[in-house]
Amino acid sequence: MNELQQKQLDLLKEFIKVCEKHNLKWFLIGGSTLGAIRHKGFIPWDDDIDLGMPREDYDKFMELQYEFEGTPFFIQNFKSDPCYIYNYGKLRDSSTTFIENFYKNHRINHGIWLDIFPIDGISREMKEPKKLAYKIRHIWFQVWLAYLPALRRKVRKETWFKDILLNIVAGLFYIFDIAHYRNKKVERYIHKIPLSEAKMAANCFGFNMKKEAMDANIFKETIKVPFEDIEVNVVKDYDTYLRNIYGEYMTPPPADKQVGHHYNKGFDLHMGYEEYMRKHKI
Repeated sequence: MNELQQKQLDLLKEFIKVCEKHNLKWFLIGGSTLGAIRHKGFIPWDDDIDLGMPREDYDKFMELQYEFEGTPFFIQNFKSDPCYIYNYGKLRDSSTTFIENFYKNHRINHGIWLDIFPIDGISREMKEPKKLAYKIRHIWFQVWLAYLPALRRKVRKETWFKDILLNIVAGLFYIFDIAHYRNKKVERYIHKIPLSEAKMAANCFGFNMKKEAMDANIFKETIKVPFEDIEVNVVKDYDTYLRNIYGEYMTPPPADKQVGHHYNKGFDLHMGYEEYMRKHKI
């Protein structure tokens, strides 16, 4: 476990304390579940922790910032951090810095984080391929619109017209807060099918919603498994869950694929992001 992973594990412990206090259901998802099962902790080259919460529990957690009063920990979502673009949340450690490449122009909290994804109902039937495909396109079209304010381009002689046009669009999205309008739109849309009434459910904001859409019963029961020096929750039928997403998940990828997927413009585990950005004029 490297120093970044240790910091993330410490952050996870703070998250767990608050969830236990408020009796909120949570579990590892995605690569963090894979790490727990295959490595009994982090995937050695992983650089984040992914958590899932049933929608009702997620919504409750997003309102618990007061539990972290007097600490550097910050619950980040599009309501608590005006320039944050996603419809899922993060728990940040403001006393650290990890400025992802793509977000260096976003005036958001840039501390290291845990990703916290809501698990939502997406279908009242087990098989609705056309409707499911539409939901995926609709949600991700809205999500990608949120990236527009970051797409500020350097104006080049060969592409000056396109560069200026895109910069105008990006500026309008920023000035009129269009990203937050679509955040609210997606939020209303995704609440339409309560998880308790759904036959299929998913982390709709993962990077492969089609694979993550599965029998809602998979998310109902959890078990505890070792993860580094603690125990964590994973879905009880983790084998079905992991096979849906990764296939033969116990076989590690080739060595050239064993890399993290977050690249940074600024990284410091001992300096808060605000001080870091002032010091480095970011």
